[in-house]
Amino acid sequence: MSNNSSETSFNRLADEKSAYLLQHKDNPVHWWPFGPEALLKAKEENKPIFLSVGYSSCHWCHVMAHESFEDQETADLMNEKFINIKVDREEFPDIDSYYQQACQLFIQQGGWPLSVFLLPDLKPYFAGTYFPLHGKEGHASFKQVLTELSRAYSEDSETVLKNANEVTEKIKEGFVPNEKVEFEGHFPHPSSIAEALKQYEDAEGGGYGTHPKFPHFPFLTWASEQMLEGMINKEQGGNHIVTTFEKMLMGGLNDHARGGFHRYSVDNNWKVPHFEKMLYDQAGLLSALSKFSLLYPSPLVYDTIINTLDYLESEMFSEEGYFFSAQDADSEGQEGLYFTFTEEEFEDLVNKCPEEVSNKMDDLKKWFEISKEGNFENGLSVISLNHKHSNEIFTQEGWEAIREVRKQILEERKNRIPPATDSKGVASWNFMMITALVDTMQYVQIDVIKKMASRIFNNAVEGTYKNFLASKDESGMRLRHTTTKDKTLPYFEDYVFFTEAQLRIYEITGNPVFKDNVVETLHFILKEFIDSGKALTRAKSTNDFELYPNQDQNSFDNSFKSPLSTLTGLIRRVSVLAPDEEFSESAKELVELVTHECLKNPLAAGEALRSLTYPEQAYRVVKLPKTWLAQDKFIGFMNYFLPRFVLSYHEDGDDWQICNSNSCELQGTGLDNFIETLRPSPPEESSSDDPS
Repeated sequence: MSNNSSETSFNRLADEKSAYLLQHKDNPVHWWPFGPEALLKAKEENKPIFLSVGYSSCHWCHVMAHESFEDQETADLMNEKFINIKVDREEFPDIDSYYQQACQLFIQQGGWPLSVFLLPDLKPYFAGTYFPLHGKEGHASFKQVLTELSRAYSEDSETVLKNANEVTEKIKEGFVPNEKVEFEGHFPHPSSIAEALKQYEDAEGGGYGTHPKFPHFPFLTWASEQMLEGMINKEQGGNHIVTTFEKMLMGGLNDHARGGFHRYSVDNNWKVPHFEKMLYDQAGLLSALSKFSLLYPSPLVYDTIINTLDYLESEMFSEEGYFFSAQDADSEGQEGLYFTFTEEEFEDLVNKCPEEVSNKMDDLKKWFEISKEGNFENGLSVISLNHKHSNEIFTQEGWEAIREVRKQILEERKNRIPPATDSKGVASWNFMMITALVDTMQYVQIDVIKKMASRIFNNAVEGTYKNFLASKDESGMRLRHTTTKDKTLPYFEDYVFFTEAQLRIYEITGNPVFKDNVVETLHFILKEFIDSGKALTRAKSTNDFELYPNQDQNSFDNSFKSPLSTLTGLIRRVSVLAPDEEFSESAKELVELVTHECLKNPLAAGEALRSLTYPEQAYRVVKLPKTWLAQDKFIGFMNYFLPRFVLSYHEDGDDWQICNSNSCELQGTGLDNFIETLRPSPPEESSSDDPS
């Protein structure tokens, strides 16, 4: 016991602010935070580095921590043979991204926890994810892995160095997901892309491919927009997009009681999720649903949006005015315990509902897929809605009963120990959420939703500035990446999503300060992050290249939409709002770069599709009187403007214009004239005062 205590004193994580690092501060492992001190130690002692990357809400990170990092015998081996470094992927996304690529090269998969073995100069010579404490089913134990990789470093250094150099060179060449579709020639029509992807559709479960299933929010957003534009019809894949949304929203991926989406589904039918909740997923969900709600305006869609907004405001918004990063998958040491119920527990909570609801017990158990066996572990069931009973569920009486049960589930969960929340704020994720809130305000045609989104938006805009804007000088805004690092250097993603949020704020408020911020920050991005036609992770002028791998960005969506693809679409839009030769030239370079990559795997490049689908001549700036923003009639009409339209405002008069980059095509005076021009009224005999 005394040995444990003294060994723990060599653990250097106690003074860190990251919730993930603090989870490991009492491990007997001699953990270092990532930084020059740890690397110097590795060089001085000529030891390899064990780099462990994860995040606070990661279930398998917890499992490996309990099995191995809390085990004294394993810790002794780690301390003797390695310099051990802990990294919170949310604090250092570049470190995570770089070594995830190494992991893909070594074992053809990635994920968390990420376990990487490095030379003292940070080159990887092996990588994996979760290693069990005890070997099983042909998999080596973690101690066996440690022993063998330590031996290789000491006794076979030539081979180790060769492997490390080869992997490092391959990472420099760039990583492209497995090719699914290859198009030749000009950028294809949206219907051609949808047709080409039909071979990967899961007709029964919705989505594409097999489990684990991720929501692919950028792709679904693009598909919804193209359906609204009439570019994809039902037969070309539109029906499958609707099925995918329905299955996801009805499945266990959706937290039906509290709101918000879990990270991904472990089965083909979206029933059983991996239970952590990430802020970026909620942003992706809101942006996708805001467009889909125009195609499929249903109680299922609207309730999901309302519940998600309520969840964000109630559980994910800090007193300081920023959004928290994540909530854990585990509670009381067990994954999903907070979210799941036995048949008996479900019956008890239904019996607390009004009598007209509790009398439907048998129906409700079918609708919510509750059984004695359960659909999870140990007789527990994940709360989901049974798609086979949609005709019964989506009646007025059925949906009212569903809502009552959801309320009671939430009440019952108040008696449970909730999963931990990581109170860290991440700049890029917060700016994505700002954009998602504007999407919700602009496109969802339900007043209560617009008001909820507007209230959260107003609080969040002020909070994000206060928490993530470190300074402003003659070269532009200086951001910080997280609230846990006072001097953390910002990333490409922070600046891109900040700029996108500024543009969307301008479009919804008309405040010219935000327009100026967009132009100023875009110039900064092009100067600091674009080099020889490629986008870098960190700013050229401030990066420590020995410590941080300043890798090229690519156009593929990962955990969230690609920052490079987002910048491509952003700069194309801003080029019609604020014409600038530098923007025009950069847009051409970025379009060429992103097009080459994204057509190899469109499903993995949804944001790139959003940025590239329209030719340059399709973009329009819509010049409007700012006073219209105070009129409900205009606010209700804003859903007409999909992303190829950019809204701009002037202070004087009541004139409006719609212009391309060279000339104005339509113009007039007054809001009624504007609406009538863009959306003519139906013939008189077709009109009716009856909303039905």
